[in-house]
Amino acid sequence: MSTSQVSAHLKKFSPEQKKILTDLRNHIASKLPTAEQVIKYGIPTFLIEGVPVIGFDGYKAHNSIFPYSGSFNTRLKKDLEKYEQTKGSIHFEGGKSIPKPLINKILAERIKQINDSYPKKTGEYLEFYANGMLKAKGKYKAGKLHGNWKWFRKTGVIMRSGYFKNGEQTGTWVTFDAKGKVYKKTFIAS
Repeated sequence: MSTSQVSAHLKKFSPEQKKILTDLRNHIASKLPTAEQVIKYGIPTFLIEGVPVIGFDGYKAHNSIFPYSGSFNTRLKKDLEKYEQTKGSIHFEGGKSIPKPLINKILAERIKQINDSYPKKTGEYLEFYANGMLKAKGKYKAGKLHGNWKWFRKTGVIMRSGYFKNGEQTGTWVTFDAKGKVYKKTFIAS
């Protein structure tokens, strides 16, 4: 799936609704510059590292945002109180643009919610910056960092990588410069 499929999906709407949805898409893309745009569950969706952040679509009488979380709407209850909602969506009046400050707030809160969902039961750990860029990636084992870990700058460039064994650094650790080139290697004996 790709951005071309999202573009094709948006062509089915009237020119007015297509413009509103395209503006929404472009705004979300500007806030999540490295997100992958796909069609997921039949709707345009932005993914970061395979994690759905937000989806959107148009309908006969309204446009909707899907934060991919049944508990999301309670996180911004006051901000969303004037909009019709379902457990998994927020509806906006057809023919009107969705307020960009509200979209920004939804995106920021959704990234926080995603970060709060880690580590997973499998030990998988991801952490994201507010712009959707990956900040850290690794695994936990018995509550301790374990295995290969990587940290990234807000620009998406790798900053540091290394290995943990039961929470202790071991092996070769690499520090990268701002352009992602190896700056320093440090060996840590276990």
